[in-house]
Amino acid sequence: MTEYELQVQELLTATSLASIETFSYYLTILASYLVATYLAGSKLSALQALTVSVLFVFGAYATAYSSFNYMSRAVELADALESIHPDRFYGAQPFARNVFLGLQIAGIIACLKFMWDIRHPKTQ
Repeated sequence: MTEYELQVQELLTATSLASIETFSYYLTILASYLVATYLAGSKLSALQALTVSVLFVFGAYATAYSSFNYMSRAVELADALESIHPDRFYGAQPFARNVFLGLQIAGIIACLKFMWDIRHPKTQ
């Protein structure tokens, strides 16, 4: 294996790990928002709920987008390695990256819906 191939493999590993790390930040932001919403959502004023929600969307989307960017780089690096060794599979797929971003955005929307449901309970 050449020095170039070793460096590309190292970069692929580093970018994959960075993507996983930013995804863990995303999950932390979502969990924090859900807990705060559950515990205090109905007690917040409209301005407070809006402020918390805007900050949540910004933080969650920024980490989701960062994770997407790292995954995009991992796909590029895996493609480079697969062009050198067509018989090997390095696992990075553009389709999975896009689906993953879509799921993260859906998670943000679901959390906002949760806040809405907590603040506007249905009375029977």
